Amino acid sequence: MREYKIDDYLAEETGIHVGDGSMNIYSGKKHLYTLACHKIDDKEYMDNFILPLMQRIYGLTPKPRAWSKGTYGFRISSRQVVQFKHHILGLPLGKKTEISIPKLIYQDKKLMQSFLRGLFDTDGSLYLWRRRKEIYPRIYFGNVSEQLVHQVKTFLLQEGFKLTYWKAISKHRNWNDLHRICLNGNKMITKWADEIGFSNPKNIKKLDILGVKHKIL
Repeated sequence: MREYKIDDYLAEETGIHVGDGSMNIYSGKKHLYTLACHKIDDKEYMDNFILPLMQRIYGLTPKPRAWSKGTYGFRISSRQVVQFKHHILGLPLGKKTEISIPKLIYQDKKLMQSFLRGLFDTDGSLYLWRRRKEIYPRIYFGNVSEQLVHQVKTFLLQEGFKLTYWKAISKHRNWNDLHRICLNGNKMITKWADEIGFSNPKNIKKLDILGVKHKIL
């Protein structure tokens, strides 16, 4: 099995995977990794950041495409990549309902910062509320995996972030409950931008609206 360098680039790509990726092995031999983002909001992010990142880490140049459900991304067939992600990083095949942060990343502060950048650029949201003449920012993150959200919450609290957590109970019988956290206000968003940052242009543009300097990646 080929192993890839565990560095900031791979940590961020792993966060992207946990957010918007999936993988599985079909018929016991076809190894597929799929990444699907929003076809409009995340197109620039996919084309200009994620695809070059895949080339840098795995030496792959997947061709992006739009899917019918409003998503945009790629699908690669690579036994080496899927086996590495599954056996070395511990990422699950199929459903991600109990996914967690790989131990190799969770134990390293710098890798965690990169991982969270990728995770929040895909599965998180930076909202700007207009309150009278001011703009009030909030960063949201939610996932059905309680362990994943607990790991994110624990790390952020250890790093001095203030946040709120709640469990959104599903009203649908076959749907999973959603675990959510939120960081509120300019102080926390400035801290996030300084210590973790964003790579997704849609989020960087919102920081520019706030006048917040973002981490240079």
